[in-house]
Amino acid sequence: MQDHDISTQPRSKHIPAYHMLCTTITAYHQHAKYHLRLAVIMRNHNQLKACLILCDWALASMIKALYIHKYHSVHPPKELTMNEILPLVHTETEPGLDIALFIGTMQHMSSLEDCPHDQPLKLNNIESLIQRTKEILDDLSARLMKDSSE
Repeated sequence: MQDHDISTQPRSKHIPAYHMLCTTITAYHQHAKYHLRLAVIMRNHNQLKACLILCDWALASMIKALYIHKYHSVHPPKELTMNEILPLVHTETEPGLDIALFIGTMQHMSSLEDCPHDQPLKLNNIESLIQRTKEILDDLSARLMKDSSE
């Protein structure tokens, strides 16, 4: 199932595969940052639904970076389920159930065609979602960088 399993062999023997993994992880990591920046721009233009979707995309990109890092596969699934997300964010040393639940909630909210008319998106709620998304991206980014340096 894994495209490039380099975890059990020295990196020097598999430089192209290792380089491809690092490049792909970096690309998804950068996408997460770009999506968050775009979410802030959309918020400033009062495009709240777009902001919500971009926050979801930012989280999805970071999860894919973690998936690639953990499983050494440059082809993560298009969409990850909660069963796949939870082991990526929740470990013995780094609790992450709240992160997984937030990601699942964002996936659900961004997939709704329209917000219910009796519950429109509000700017202060979007502000909170952006802030929490930023905190999670910072946390997961730090974990990714820490794991990469070991």
